[in-house]
Amino acid sequence: MLENKRKPTDTIEFYIGVLLLGAGLFFLLNKTMIYSGFYSWRIGGFSLSSGLVILPLFIGIIWLFYNPKSFIAKLISLLGGVFILASIILGIHISFTKTTLFDFIIMIILLGAGIGLILRTFFYKKGE
Repeated sequence: MLENKRKPTDTIEFYIGVLLLGAGLFFLLNKTMIYSGFYSWRIGGFSLSSGLVILPLFIGIIWLFYNPKSFIAKLISLLGGVFILASIILGIHISFTKTTLFDFIIMIILLGAGIGLILRTFFYKKGE
């Protein structure tokens, strides 16, 4: 018969790990800045501005209303949506703000300790 080998300390370690990981992520994300800008697709020597990325979706939607069963219209609409999503993601710039070495070390310690405690509660076998 299988016995539950989990101890109450395992649960406490797990929750402490979650708290440490959450605190480390909180401090790390507070020091992260996100900027957005325009992204232009470059195809060979031709630059496609971010506004023209909407054009395939627009053409695909017109084609879908004209012929709803067309596979090519569905494909163009899907690719247009993917291009728009990709241009939004590619236009985001993520940077880490100025911080002290002490603050950075505290962030890394909190993240590492939290991940370590969580992994220990999942994978560490006591007494085996």
